[in-house]
Amino acid sequence: MIYIYVQTMDKMDRLEKGLEFAKNIDGEVKFLVNDIRSIDFLRQKGYKAVNLDGILDCINIVTFDDKLYLLTDEDTKSIKLQFSTAENIK
Repeated sequence: MIYIYVQTMDKMDRLEKGLEFAKNIDGEVKFLVNDIRSIDFLRQKGYKAVNLDGILDCINIVTFDDKLYLLTDEDTKSIKLQFSTAENIK
């Protein structure tokens, strides 16, 4: 599975950047976001989305063979230590 974590906090421009990134990915993508409005927006665009409180909640969803892309201002070191497949979207 391919996941894109976006710390949205109602920043729709960050979510739009995540959508543009997702268009170039081969395979099914699920978004991990932290507000309900983003989930509704992503579903309208045809994507599945899960609501998380923060980046550390990725540990409860993502498995070690999943790919995780991060689009956030949060510190990502702890997630990258847990998942060797995690990388930041630039």
